[in-house]
Amino acid sequence: MLRKEKRILMHVGPVTILDRILYAGLKNNVGFSSPEFIQAFQYSLKKTRELFQVDNTYQPFLIPGGGTSAMESVTSLLKEGEKVLVATNGVFGDRWIEIFKKYPVKVDILKAEPGYYVEPEIVEKQVKKERYALVTFTQVETSTGVRQPIKESVKAVRDYVDLVVVDGVSSVGAEEVKAKDWSVDVYLTASQKAIGVPPGIGILVLSENAMKRLNDEKSVAGYYLDLRNWLPVMRGMEEGKGGYFSTPPVHTILMLQEALKIITEEEGLENRIKRHERIASTIRAGVEGMGLQIVAKRPEAYSNTVTGVLLKKVNADSVLSNIISEGIELAPGVHPALKEKYFRIGHMGWVTENDAIATIATIERVLKKLGEDVKVGEGVRAAQLYLSE
Repeated sequence: MLRKEKRILMHVGPVTILDRILYAGLKNNVGFSSPEFIQAFQYSLKKTRELFQVDNTYQPFLIPGGGTSAMESVTSLLKEGEKVLVATNGVFGDRWIEIFKKYPVKVDILKAEPGYYVEPEIVEKQVKKERYALVTFTQVETSTGVRQPIKESVKAVRDYVDLVVVDGVSSVGAEEVKAKDWSVDVYLTASQKAIGVPPGIGILVLSENAMKRLNDEKSVAGYYLDLRNWLPVMRGMEEGKGGYFSTPPVHTILMLQEALKIITEEEGLENRIKRHERIASTIRAGVEGMGLQIVAKRPEAYSNTVTGVLLKKVNADSVLSNIISEGIELAPGVHPALKEKYFRIGHMGWVTENDAIATIATIERVLKKLGEDVKVGEGVRAAQLYLSE
């Protein structure tokens, strides 16, 4: 019972939430036009720009839903018959394909093998052959933990496409993100990942170039996720006047305000990214120290937020069911090519070095009990040595 009560959530999202963030949302008398909600929304829009490293030329959006609603809202920028190119490294890169297939646009696909990313040179070659209205990249592929080199990828295609869109659902708040410097038109994320807030908000910033497309009333977008309908709300909130299109996630916005305050004013964004990098490296040192391999095949593809761990003998489902009874919750592997052969460790949000050590120790213990060929104690030793450097 105690292990369940004190469980460490090392999942890929939602993540553990700080008590003070949860408490910020415990209001029984706040509505979408209440002054404290408008203030929270205004503050969150301002700090969203800081999170993505953009200035006032970019328009932030906070819309109901999550990463997928933010992704689908990108259809607001497309017209019937236009061509899009999806560079996908796994399951969540593939989600772009499924979204665009629902609309009257043409979709081309560049797909990487599990553990790899689509090389920028390959994308560049494709966009030189065909004219695309929009290209998508996924900064961290949540299904494998593979990180795409966004700066280099955008540079490779920038002169040949109208819009560049980056899915930062599992990266923003933990990886380097410089939307303006890298000339990204749409950068998006969600509240429940590295930002460390409960689910409920899709978060985007749009460049001036992207906003020009919103001025054109013609698009393939539906109703609820058409950003044209949300734009007056965002502008009204930022001006402190409020606004309404559909009911916003009021209490989640209150929690987002608290999280962004911690991220930007207390911990500091640069320090936060360094913490994530340190903990991710600790996790990987432990995994490799116990004798297991990581799904991401090259160090430059390692991410600060997700690590996929390949198994030699045991079934991944057995690992997950046993380890949760030991007080650690991990994420299942979801990539079809690797299903039941791996599991995922999420290390984002408010994760600490002690969480990493406890996770590695428990993985070693559980895997040894299940009959996996691991070097018990060596993973913890490697992780501790990394932290001691």
